Amino acid sequence: MSKLTQTDLLGRFPQVIIDIHEVRNTRRDTSVTLFIEELRRNNIPYRVEKLEIGDILLPSGYAIERKTVQDFCRSLFGTSEGRLRLKEQIEILATTYERPILLLEGGLSLRMDPINKAIYIPVRRYKISRRLWHVTEEEIRIHPNQFEGALREIEAKGIQVIKSFDEFHGAKILMGLLMNAKREAREKKRKIYPIVRSKPKLKSLQTQQLFFLSGLPGISVMRARKILRIYKTPYNAITKVKRWDVDVEGIGQKTLDQVIKVLFSEYKENQEN
Repeated sequence: MSKLTQTDLLGRFPQVIIDIHEVRNTRRDTSVTLFIEELRRNNIPYRVEKLEIGDILLPSGYAIERKTVQDFCRSLFGTSEGRLRLKEQIEILATTYERPILLLEGGLSLRMDPINKAIYIPVRRYKISRRLWHVTEEEIRIHPNQFEGALREIEAKGIQVIKSFDEFHGAKILMGLLMNAKREAREKKRKIYPIVRSKPKLKSLQTQQLFFLSGLPGISVMRARKILRIYKTPYNAITKVKRWDVDVEGIGQKTLDQVIKVLFSEYKENQEN
């Protein structure tokens, strides 16, 4: 369900809508707070409110979830509750908006160390000479392959992952995305403001069908939609799974082999449980 966007006191529609949690109780600058400063400098209307899905909404169906590397790692490799919450956030984002994006703040400044099975995040840096810098890093005991693999899984669900060097670079990325979103809206003769969509019921029939198929390896929500458009029902899709690489654009033999392996392999109870 969509919610109509309201004008401000000057009768202007906001071009950006930002989740209130991104600006409340922030002790330091983030990509979002710096982005807001840029919006104010350029007199671009925006609104802050509580969003059910995403952290930043732009025109043309752009929905952005912002996470620092630390937050991402805590969610993904921390408690099972955190992993489930992140999984739900990603799946709902991919299902609800046309252009879902994960902005990984600080993702470009990581130092990967596969030997020590860790990634290192710079928390402070300062210059000590013309060409030398002193950097203090935080160690996170996650293997770089696990970290990159998790990002690939998110991309496979139809989420574009964009990494920034730091919060200042992240704000510039957000501004660039806004310019792209506005240009696309003009080209398609759409309104230049975001549409706020409500969180879909996870137990709705459509959502269950999409999540059922997107649980298969290599099948993103976008691919699940394509499959259902062709075969109409999940049952028809499964019975004709061996034709997916022929009938469904974007599904190759490698993906099909992985899906068939999951569907046709005999289940074996874990003897350790």
